[in-house]
Amino acid sequence: MKIPKLPKNDSRSTWIRLGILAIVIRIFFGLFPSVCESLYARGLYPWIRSFFDHTFAYLPFPGVYIFAGIIAIWLPIVLYKFIRNRLLKVPFRQTLFSFVAGLSGLIFWFLLLWGFNYARVPVAQQMQLEVPEYLGHQEIWAEANYIKQKCIATRNSIPNLDTNAITSQYYPEDLETEMRGLLEEVLAIYGYDTTGQVSGRVLYPKGSLLHFSSSGVYFPFTGEGHIDAGMPTMTQPFTMAHELAHGYGFGDEAVCNFWGFLACIRSENPAIQYSGYLTYWRYVYGELQAFTTEENYQKERATISRGMYNDLEMLYETLDSYPPFIPFLQQTAYDMYLKAQGVEEGIESYNEVVLWVSAWRKKYPTTVVQ
Repeated sequence: MKIPKLPKNDSRSTWIRLGILAIVIRIFFGLFPSVCESLYARGLYPWIRSFFDHTFAYLPFPGVYIFAGIIAIWLPIVLYKFIRNRLLKVPFRQTLFSFVAGLSGLIFWFLLLWGFNYARVPVAQQMQLEVPEYLGHQEIWAEANYIKQKCIATRNSIPNLDTNAITSQYYPEDLETEMRGLLEEVLAIYGYDTTGQVSGRVLYPKGSLLHFSSSGVYFPFTGEGHIDAGMPTMTQPFTMAHELAHGYGFGDEAVCNFWGFLACIRSENPAIQYSGYLTYWRYVYGELQAFTTEENYQKERATISRGMYNDLEMLYETLDSYPPFIPFLQQTAYDMYLKAQGVEEGIESYNEVVLWVSAWRKKYPTTVVQ
């Protein structure tokens, strides 16, 4: 079969070539992570982050709104052209050519602006952290006992807090600045570049992300992290730190959960610490269910404090109030996306934060914040 040549003077062919070039570079970086780390993650990417700091960061609203507006205008135009071409009997290969060119351009900009970070040297290797593939029965129970006690003790240390679900009054108004500062401190401790100030936005209307089974998202085309405005306040510090971690050049979800946890527990504000501990509790106890019977799990869960119970009830009620528009679609699509980026565990990688925190606690047993 003869492969057709790309037209030389057609801008669409340029985008196809750029897309192919970006994919080739991504494959090369995947084979040589140290090259990606030095040339891109610690070389070009901080400059890209600085560019976003001096452009979209100045907007009084999330830059993603602009892109949403552009797409809202662009889609009807594309549909009109498609229908017109069908009526005029324009060869379908021309429509396909335009689609491939658009997709290639999207891939090029995604990888250039952020996506190459998936190929950087693994964080565990840079931190010399021995992250296990799984935890045994005794280990997961030990982790469950640890995090339960931390949640209870930290919640009890929040001034003037009763057993009612925790509210926004216990958290700083400028959560973005607070969490960015904590995250940068953590990253600096482990030798990572923190050039620039990644923006963390609150996305409205409420449920914009929750209806797609997500509480936060990083948008590489504006360099901003976002959390859903509908999320309970107690979960926002952790989620904000997680999305900001993406902005500092980390793709793996387990790694960003890990950075989010460390950022929260580094805070001097016990309410922010509690956000990290409670979120980690949910991951640990989610894993615990696979290690024991339902009866034993329910007995163990019943030992949490009344305050924790009320916090969790409010959290689950909030999530239930934003049912997914298309069940399983977002998770399935994102699972495929992560695996395409080299994250073998796909969407299950979020849960691997339990392995990361467990390994970190073993390596640093005397750390004060533990």
